[in-house]
Parts: sequence; structure tokens; C-alpha cells
Amino acid sequence: MNDDFYGYLVSTDEVDNFLGYEPRCPHCKEKLIPIIYGMVGYEEGRKAENGEIFLGGCMIEEDAPEYHCNNCRRSYSKDLKRYINEPNNFED
Repeated sequence: MNDDFYGYLVSTDEVDNFLGYEPRCPHCKEKLIPIIYGMVGYEEGRKAENGEIFLGGCMIEEDAPEYHCNNCRRSYSKDLKRYINEPNNFED
């Protein structure tokens, strides 16, 4: 093993952003936003209010959706084939 190599982990979001990949809604073709699970802080709450991310709640399930469409109000699986209908965060 080479001691001179210092690797680091890169998230799939960083790779997608680097490659210019923006997932689009299969239904309406709008840009999908990421779904964030778990306890969130102030910054994530602000982004959710602005429609930049979708808060998925505290329970993280194996087949939980990964993307949300603010236009259609659908949350999609990673492969964009399965979805569930749900309201946007902070809707009246």
C-alpha cells in the first residue's frame, strides 16, 4: 500500500454535479430535488422552505425515494421508475 496516497470519499451528488447530471421528472420534465432524511439543521430547513431540497422525515427505509418533483408533488426512487404522491414541504 502506498503511504503517499490520501484518498477521500465523494458523494454521488458531488459526482452528478461534476458530470452535469440533473435528474428530471419523468412526468413533467421539471428538475428534481434531492430528498434529505434524518435530523436536519437550520440550513436544511431554510433550503426546504425555498424548495431546494425535500425533507423525507426521520425514518430511513431501504427503498425510500431519493428525488422529489415540486411541480407534480411526486417523490421518485433512484431509478425514477417508482413514485409516491406527497405534498411539498411547508404547504398550507
